[in-house]
Amino acid sequence: MKKRPAIIIQKLHTYIDEEIDIKVINSEPNEMITLKAKMSDDSEKIFESKATFKANKDGFISLSHVKPVEGSYNEIDSSGLFWSMEDSQSRHGDFFVKENSNSVTVDIYLEISGETLDTVTITRQFYNEDINKEVVKSNEFTGVLYHPVKEVSYPGILLLGGSDGGYLDPAAALLASYGYTVLALAYFGMENVPDNLESIPLEYFEKATHWLKEHPSVNKQVSLIGFSRGGELALLLGATYNDYTSVIAVSPSSYVTSGMKNSIFAPIPSWTSGGQALPYMKFSYPPSMIFSTFRNWIFKRPSSFLAIWNRTMRKEEKIENARIRVENINAPVMTISGSDDQLWPSKKFVKMMEKSLSDHLYQHKHLFYEGAGHFLAFPYSFPSIPSNIVMQLTGGMAMTFGGSKSANARATTDSWKKIKEFLNTVHA
Repeated sequence: MKKRPAIIIQKLHTYIDEEIDIKVINSEPNEMITLKAKMSDDSEKIFESKATFKANKDGFISLSHVKPVEGSYNEIDSSGLFWSMEDSQSRHGDFFVKENSNSVTVDIYLEISGETLDTVTITRQFYNEDINKEVVKSNEFTGVLYHPVKEVSYPGILLLGGSDGGYLDPAAALLASYGYTVLALAYFGMENVPDNLESIPLEYFEKATHWLKEHPSVNKQVSLIGFSRGGELALLLGATYNDYTSVIAVSPSSYVTSGMKNSIFAPIPSWTSGGQALPYMKFSYPPSMIFSTFRNWIFKRPSSFLAIWNRTMRKEEKIENARIRVENINAPVMTISGSDDQLWPSKKFVKMMEKSLSDHLYQHKHLFYEGAGHFLAFPYSFPSIPSNIVMQLTGGMAMTFGGSKSANARATTDSWKKIKEFLNTVHA
């Protein structure tokens, strides 16, 4: 009796960043096979993808070696079914939400001529029982700590999120799995911290840093990793305090930017030091921005805020007092940006910083990804998680963060490897 076509995956339970080679066996020679994938995010939205492949003369397919004939993606990529997923109920594919460190499950279906012949479920984890998790809520700071169970000291990481507030739980868990003690710090937008990004004291982060350095599982070394507003903050902390082994800033600003009210930029200070508000970049809104935003809303198109930043930065001398003095960072620095960041001009910000870091005594490494947008790297993007471009907002509005799914996914995979290499080097 002839065997039915089947999906073969060597490991059904893996870390989120492990590469998986999905194979199909027992097909007819040159038969057309469709693979579909389905998973849910933390807000219970369902994301799906599909791709059709042509079996070889032996009735065999390996996604690592063959390009789809058609489908959600069109390149040879073992992770293509994962990063190409979209919310089919959303006009723009929507934003994949991953806020906790729980494992995710992916259902993969094999279809021929519309008939499902095989189904496999895989589980992707961020950490396992070898890692301790501790929620920290003290009078001084709030966050979540992950560290290996084995009672030895590890390098410390202070992990800083962006303008959505809260803390980066899944990123902290994954990084701890590589041998770090990671404190994902909340500084606004949740219980025990301010509701808004407004007048947050740098001393808050200084206290958290000193606490982390003295933790029994830390070897006195602490690096900073921040994304977007957290990238701005990481650079600012590195330039202010001589406490850090290295600084990694993803899609960062080279300036102190304004605070935020109800997730919207507002003319208020974001940070203070010694009780004094730090100078910040004040926006200059082009009149065309109002009309283009309204037009995009009418026609259900995503909006970009890039024009605001480009207009504001026309006269750099007027915003010089808000520039982050990255040349004062006494540690190796890694920056990451993409050419198509539509939230703010991180490419331009990083180029400006490169001038200031040209005579830097420490290592400066910049990762630049052509075609990638704002969400292009850890700690907000993970290999094998649906790649994010557009976020649905209230009132029918949508916002684009730039890039394409494939460009953002490639940048995420490559930069994650290089982030780990950088941390291994500085903490050797």
